Amino acid sequence: MNIIKIITILNWVVIAILGFLVIAETLTPTKGGDAAGKGIGQAIYYLAIIAFFVLLFLNLLPYNWAKYTAFALVALPIVYIKIAPSWRSLQRDIRNMREEAKPIFPDKERDQIARAIRDGKVEAVKNLLQATPSPLIEDGELLGYAIGEANHSSYKPEEKLEIVRLFFEAGAKLDSANSGLEVPLHFAVADVGKAALLRLLLEHGADANAVHRYFKRHILFEAVGSHGEPEATVTTLLDFGADPNATAVYDEEQGPITPLWRAAELERWGICATLIERGADPNVKTATGKTLRSLVEEVSENFSPHYFATQEDFDRLKRVLK
Repeated sequence: MNIIKIITILNWVVIAILGFLVIAETLTPTKGGDAAGKGIGQAIYYLAIIAFFVLLFLNLLPYNWAKYTAFALVALPIVYIKIAPSWRSLQRDIRNMREEAKPIFPDKERDQIARAIRDGKVEAVKNLLQATPSPLIEDGELLGYAIGEANHSSYKPEEKLEIVRLFFEAGAKLDSANSGLEVPLHFAVADVGKAALLRLLLEHGADANAVHRYFKRHILFEAVGSHGEPEATVTTLLDFGADPNATAVYDEEQGPITPLWRAAELERWGICATLIERGADPNVKTATGKTLRSLVEEVSENFSPHYFATQEDFDRLKRVLK
């Protein structure tokens, strides 16, 4: 059997399937669905009718080119389904290459260091810092960029933490990096929950009792609600003298609450235990008179472990409260 016969048979199979589907939809139209769904269904129905007659016409013509054309039309959706993911991936790679080619900083010297930071190249950054004039290091821009990369990038996190350390060793100042910023850099680090990076910043002058300029919240609240290493981040701030009984307002009706109560609201029982062990008042009440003990009693009835709180965490809190 030659190839034209195979193609013709395949065309007839597809035509038969299309014909069956069109007839079935015509005789027993699909019911239900919203207006948008019905509109899409009708569009597909009419496209199927058009495809059926086009393929039928081409397959009936006594020319080989017509049968090849019909087969190409049949194969086109399959080819698209196979090729589309690779094509989109290629386009994404091209966009990424273009983005990477764009300068991070306008001047060549800073840009070269920033690229090494982004790529997590510790030795390259170390060598570049040794050859870089002190004013360029001390102005804080590159340190700020390095902290941002260490905080937000999941690529080579250990290397990027080490790069921040290299900047401090080279004479970079955190005050310079924070200059002109409305919120100090370590707030974002506490919010993400990068405990090791936060500790490094605290060791170099970051304030463990800083208060958010707009929300009027102590940085400890950011750590309590973080998603990276929340308990380790809270512990780090406490190690550097953070006030475990600071207050902030999340809800006007509820009134001021402490980090302990915020942790309880988020069901982060391990953090609750840590805060109490480090000086938080366990008897604090909300404006409605609710206490932590009453909340724990409520939760005990239907306790359910989750990512940020294990049964062990909850049991530890209950022991601390006794």
